[in-house]
Amino acid sequence: METDSGLTLREFDGAVEDGYRRLFPGEPDKTPDLLNWRFRDNPHGPAQFAAARDRNELVGMIALVPTRLANAPGSRGFQAIDTAVHPSQRGRGLFVKMGEAAQEGLEGDVLWGFPNANAAPGWYGRLGWTNFGAVPLLMRPLRSTFVLGRLHEKLGAIDFSLVRSRKADAHAYNDGAQLSRDFDPLWRRINSEYGIAVDRSGEWMRWRLFDKPGADYRCVGIKNGAGDLDAFVATRVSDKHGSRLCYAMEAVAAPGAQKSLTRLLLAELGRAARGGAAAALAWCPKGAPNYGAYRRAGFLPVPARLRPIEINFGARALRSEAASAASPGAKWYVSFLDSDTN
Repeated sequence: METDSGLTLREFDGAVEDGYRRLFPGEPDKTPDLLNWRFRDNPHGPAQFAAARDRNELVGMIALVPTRLANAPGSRGFQAIDTAVHPSQRGRGLFVKMGEAAQEGLEGDVLWGFPNANAAPGWYGRLGWTNFGAVPLLMRPLRSTFVLGRLHEKLGAIDFSLVRSRKADAHAYNDGAQLSRDFDPLWRRINSEYGIAVDRSGEWMRWRLFDKPGADYRCVGIKNGAGDLDAFVATRVSDKHGSRLCYAMEAVAAPGAQKSLTRLLLAELGRAARGGAAAALAWCPKGAPNYGAYRRAGFLPVPARLRPIEINFGARALRSEAASAASPGAKWYVSFLDSDTN
């Protein structure tokens, strides 16, 4: 079938919401509340959608989430997520056409995202994205069952914590406004060390970790003698991939506070292990300032060949002035805060 209105860029509206129900039926992270939070309430601006219609129904879409970028040549980026084509339209090149519409019509500097195995050939081949490789995944076993169960099914019954209990004298955040006030000056102190990154202002952190419908993140920090936040860790424990996992959503610290960050990470890992989490996962590039803290806390890089699913990272400049942000040597920082599924 030919689309009767071609390809358009549009904001989130009732037609897009109906499209989500048709293209992502029953997916728990696509409820109306979550869609409104992600696409209307984002402090970096309202989302746009590269969309295709047939007979007044959406048959394909790519969601384009605005992201203010720190340390980038041009600060306006868009993250491409939720790429979908209706079965009736597959095999007609619609995905590439929608990608071209996004890249030609967006008023921004950089388009970026995490293509899975199905989407990667289109983004990297036909649409000219730079492939930065697999996401920088780190892992640490937290309970013996995670390791022994992979050696032999019967050994999986042996279950004890692999993390020694520790205390970190941390402040637990239960209020998004307080987190925003404390984190904002920390991010201003450290963001220049993290390369190109989504601008993690206090306002954005509140939206990401507290305003999200159903949010169940644990946010803790260590303050210095002057009362300023020096180290921060956010985690989430979730049952995914056939196991109970602790996701280290973010872990950052001020210069000179990396030992505090390691101590805070270890305390949170111990807490997650006592709660039944079998392993902890994180995203952190090797050259990032917080990479050493993750390694000292026992995290190890996971080779791409050992990962259960393929998730890549890539980008494309939307204008020539921003070309360096999508060059092969560009230094980006990503964590699980940048994932749209955690």
